Amino acid sequence: MPMNDDEEPHAAAERIERENPRWIVVFGVFTKQFVGFPRFPAPAGTVVTAGNPTAISDRIKQAESRLRPREEQVTR
Repeated sequence: MPMNDDEEPHAAAERIERENPRWIVVFGVFTKQFVGFPRFPAPAGTVVTAGNPTAISDRIKQAESRLRPREEQVTR
C-alpha cells in the first residue's frame, strides 16, 4: 500500500533516525520540518532542523563533526 503525504515524512524521519542512532529525528506536522535532537552530551538547546530529509541528514553530520571534540573532552 503506498504511503499518503502524511505518512511519507514520518517514514523518512524513522529512516534517518535508524541511519543516525545518536539522534532522535521527528517530523513536525505543523511546521513541516524535520527536527533532530542529539542523544549525546551537547550544549543545551542543540537542535537541527531542515525542510527535507537530505538536508536534515547533512545537518546532523555537520553538527556531529562540530560537537565531537566537545563530547570527547567530556568523556575523558
